[in-house]
Amino acid sequence: MKKLLSRMVFTLTLVVSTLSFGHGYAAEKQEKLLYKAEMKSEKELRKDALAGKKDYDFKKIKIQLRDEKGNVVKDLTEHSYYTVQKLKETQVGQQVISDYVVYAVSDPSDYDQRDRDNNSGLNFQQTVWMWTSIIKQNGIDMWGKATRYEARWDLLDRNGLTIQSGEFNAKAAGYSKSSGKLVSNSDPKLYTPPAWGQSYIKLLSWDYIRMDDNLGGFGARLKTSYTARSSTGTIYSTVSVGNIGW
Repeated sequence: MKKLLSRMVFTLTLVVSTLSFGHGYAAEKQEKLLYKAEMKSEKELRKDALAGKKDYDFKKIKIQLRDEKGNVVKDLTEHSYYTVQKLKETQVGQQVISDYVVYAVSDPSDYDQRDRDNNSGLNFQQTVWMWTSIIKQNGIDMWGKATRYEARWDLLDRNGLTIQSGEFNAKAAGYSKSSGKLVSNSDPKLYTPPAWGQSYIKLLSWDYIRMDDNLGGFGARLKTSYTARSSTGTIYSTVSVGNIGW
């Protein structure tokens, strides 16, 4: 079972559309557009991830996989790659608001060379999209949030594999920008099972979370329970920015 989990293909993707998301707190102040770019295709983002290209270096980004016992699946976590593309930047007073796309992937390029009969967990992959907004003040990431998440499970090779259930959860915790209070938001949704190739979407209206105090963060997690022939297992796949617990 440990071998199965450690060889599992996992894809985390985080993308941003060209839709304009309003920053309500700044409605009364004039926004100055500093930068805008079209979102790259998933193929281009994947290429950038494998090349290690990043428009911005998030200091506390984490891409991690754990098994049902809470152990980190090191082989995949250590071979996960991500890229950051800046899509938009505006200035409102002394604050700069930046929107990014972060694409994270565990590289499955040698999939055809693997022994799929002995590693049925290789037969599916998971994809996550996340829209993010960061408010910088004096060059420091002060506040952050995700405004939209999207998840998808894809079947690569049926070969004795059944997904029993998939839980798609989004979470944000820390001090709220508008209220100053400590908050903890989550939005779990269970699919029994999720449909192959279907995108599941979360549109969130949660407030910005303080990011410079080592307390706040946001992210998404997929919990996938599956059967590979006679073996059963659960894998937890997370991507997060800042500090957040599950």
